[in-house]
Amino acid sequence: MIRMTYAYEIKKKAMKFIRKQPPKQQKRILSAIYALPLSGDIKKLKGTGGIYRLRVGEFRLLFEMSSQTNTITLICVTDADNRGQIYK
Repeated sequence: MIRMTYAYEIKKKAMKFIRKQPPKQQKRILSAIYALPLSGDIKKLKGTGGIYRLRVGEFRLLFEMSSQTNTITLICVTDADNRGQIYK
């Protein structure tokens, strides 16, 4: 089994959200990011081209994964309060 290594990029908007969280939540979110794409509740979003979401407790992390450059880019982190409004 070949394990690929990925470079991780976190967009400014996502990092701002993470920094506003309590330290325990920050650690939980960041450890989930750096475990990508091997673990977690990952689903591809329909109609988005290549954006995935990772569920981490009450948060949703939206990210893009590029197999050509072996890069995972965290786009944003949102609260998962109302499912109808989360991805807008």
